[in-house]
This record gives sequence, C-alpha cells and structure tokens, in this order.
Amino acid sequence: MKQKGRTKINAGRLIWFIGMVLMILMVLAPIFVMFKYSISDRASVVTGGMPIPLWPYHPTTEQFRGLAAMDAFVKSALTSMEAALLAVIVSLAIGTPAAYALVRYRFPGMMVLATLLISVRLFPDIVSVVPIVETFTKVNLLNSVWGVGLAHSLLSMPYVIFIAMGVFETIPKDLDEQAQILGASKLYSFVRIILPVALPGLAAAAIYVFLLSWDEFIFAYFLLAFGNLSTLPVLLQKILSWTPQHNLLAAVSVMLSIPVIIFTFIVQKYMQAGATAGAVK
Repeated sequence: MKQKGRTKINAGRLIWFIGMVLMILMVLAPIFVMFKYSISDRASVVTGGMPIPLWPYHPTTEQFRGLAAMDAFVKSALTSMEAALLAVIVSLAIGTPAAYALVRYRFPGMMVLATLLISVRLFPDIVSVVPIVETFTKVNLLNSVWGVGLAHSLLSMPYVIFIAMGVFETIPKDLDEQAQILGASKLYSFVRIILPVALPGLAAAAIYVFLLSWDEFIFAYFLLAFGNLSTLPVLLQKILSWTPQHNLLAAVSVMLSIPVIIFTFIVQKYMQAGATAGAVK
C-alpha cells in the first residue's frame, strides 16, 4: 500500500514537473528566437534554401550598433519613453483619487458612473481617434509628446480606475477612520495611510499603463502623422514598408522590450515594499 501511494505521489510530481518545463519552454522559446535573430549575421538569415541554423554562424551586434547610430530610432525611443511616463503619471494622478472616491463615498448612481467609466474601453480605439484628433488640433496638441501622452492617458484611465477600485475595496475603512480620530485630515490619511497600503496594486496598474502606451500605435500614428516626431511602433511601421531582414526586426524587438523590462523591475520594488508599509502605520 505504501509503495502504491509513493508511486501515485511520484507520478503526480512528474506530471507537475513536465507541465512546468513545458510552460517555461513556451515562454522562453519566442524570446530565444528573437534574441537569436537579433545577433545573427547575414549568412545565418539568408541561407539560400538551407535550413536556418539553431545558433548564428557568426554572432554579431551589428544590428544594435546600427540602431544606436540611427537618429530616427533614438529620437523615437525618447518620444515613446516620454509619452509612456507621462501617461503613467497622468493616469495614476487622476485615476487613483477617482477610484478612492468611488469606493469610499457612496452616492446615488455611483455604480452607474463606475460602469460608464469602464465601459468606455468596450469601443475600439479607432472610434475615438477622430474626435480626439479634432479636439487636440484645436488646443495645439498635435505633433507633440504631450498630445500622445494625454491620449494614452485617456485610453488607460478606465483600467487604472478599475484596478484601483479593486485595491481600495480590500483596504479596511477602519484605517481611514482611526487616522481621522487621531486628528488626520482626509487628504493626509489618503496620502500617508491608504496609498502605502495600495502601492502593490497601483504599481501593477502603472506597469499596465506603461505597456499600453509603449505598444500603442493608432493614436500615436494619427497624432504624429504630420510632424517630425514618431514613437517606436510608428517607426517600426515605416521600417516594415521596405521589407527588412529578420535580424533587423528582431533587434528592434529586443530594443523595444528592454525599457519595459527595466521599468517593470523598477516598479516591482514598490509592489514588495507596499505590501506591509501601510499596515505598520
């Protein structure tokens, strides 16, 4: 009986281990292919009908050096970074207090208002492009980083409010009341007591907004169509117009991924620190 029990346990562990290995391979395989192509030389990409090697014949960083020397790529990367950071700041600065108010202060029609805010994202982005472009034209926000950042803030605001509402609902209202009993104002208790507890959820929302802005194409394309600025997705569309080789596209993909990874690691420390910071207060 003991032997059968051990066999069942070992079989379960083996299935679990195989499943984990398959999941890891599914995640790492695209990353490996992208990195392999990014350091491939021309002979490893243009093989003349021969099978493409598993690893480049002569690994090189030529594609990365070429991108670093390309003024359009560097300028587009800076534009994307500025727009993404602006979208994160504006979305969190407006969405976080709005979500807190919707959760803490009950009023007639509150659920209808929250539903309407979130349902905005049910419409495709292309529906919102024309009115936003027309509005930004009147206020001179076309062909500017501010215009793209604010447009991305409009796209991400419902998500930030939805995520933040879920975070604030898990925080006991007693924290607010105890702080106010001790003489703290509502603003002070929100900034110094509630926000530290909510940091993990807000950090996750910041990562989502950054990813949305970094990868967004439609609004950036229409808002920057008649100027000298462009974001990286817009620049990538221009590069695709002349059918580049796979190694150049892979190098661009790697360069697109690096800032997102760096931003995620920076924000993750707030997710860890915020888990217990407010509880002590």
